[in-house]
Amino acid sequence: MKKKFATLDDINAIILVADQKGSIVFANKAIKSILGYEPEEVLGDGWWQLTANDQSTVVRKSTAGDLAAGKIDLKQRHLFENALPTKDGRQVWTQWTNTLTDDGFLVGIAQDITEKKALEAELIRKNQENELLLKEIHHRVKNNLQIISSLLNLQFNNIPDQLVQDALSKSKDRINSMAMIHTKLYQSNNLASIDFGSYLDELVASIAQSYAYTSNIKYKLKHSDNIFDIDLAINLGLIVTELLTNAYKHAFKNREEGLIHIELTSKGNKHQLILADNGIGLNDKSVLEESLGLEIVNALIQQINAKLDLTSTNGFKYVITFER
Repeated sequence: MKKKFATLDDINAIILVADQKGSIVFANKAIKSILGYEPEEVLGDGWWQLTANDQSTVVRKSTAGDLAAGKIDLKQRHLFENALPTKDGRQVWTQWTNTLTDDGFLVGIAQDITEKKALEAELIRKNQENELLLKEIHHRVKNNLQIISSLLNLQFNNIPDQLVQDALSKSKDRINSMAMIHTKLYQSNNLASIDFGSYLDELVASIAQSYAYTSNIKYKLKHSDNIFDIDLAINLGLIVTELLTNAYKHAFKNREEGLIHIELTSKGNKHQLILADNGIGLNDKSVLEESLGLEIVNALIQQINAKLDLTSTNGFKYVITFER
């Protein structure tokens, strides 16, 4: 039998040949350099006993015999990895492929992948460290933004000018929308993107709470489930913040009640964000754009390569279409 498989001796990988009873009938010389065993030690039942694991020796030997006899499809035991004990007590990781000879022997070939597994473990460790670092960065950014928001709150009592107070209030809303993004990222397992629907729920509720004194103004929010990257989410969050605060402040003057509708729909990679109200509206679109300061919204829309359609005859309606 050794002469039959002698040409396999010079291959720098473990090669074992099993018969249809599962007995090892040949082992090449590489088993000595990789695991420390002499080829003769692993013949017969030696291999199964020396490399014993959680699965019983009898079962492992029987599986090899069934593979050799064609009773088990080789695809079930092709390209798998396992850890093997060496003669001096170390552990070597191997990757196996199996094949059959024409006369019914199972040939198993194992590459030593110990170094590869060590590199993989190191990459996993570094990735985990980087994820923790990024989470900490997002946490600190969120805290810093909240501090800035609190400082702006302190300024309100010292500024009598209503226009300046309004400007500070809008700045605070924008800061809070970005802080929520970093909170979501800190809490998420994915540091590159967030569940935008969940974020939208919290953002709209937060803005509505800020204008709770206008309790006669209600909102309805509808959205599909979307995962957006951080840059897109920040831009959309700022757009919603700008348009929603404008609606609360300007759309319902001299009205006893009102409704704001926010909707995000998706079809494939095409998305549409709608924000509409049933307020007083405005026929002259140029006056609307000037009075409500849509320059910021337009700039944000350009950043995400979106399209804005605006109508204002029966309340304001903004339709923002974009692809991702």
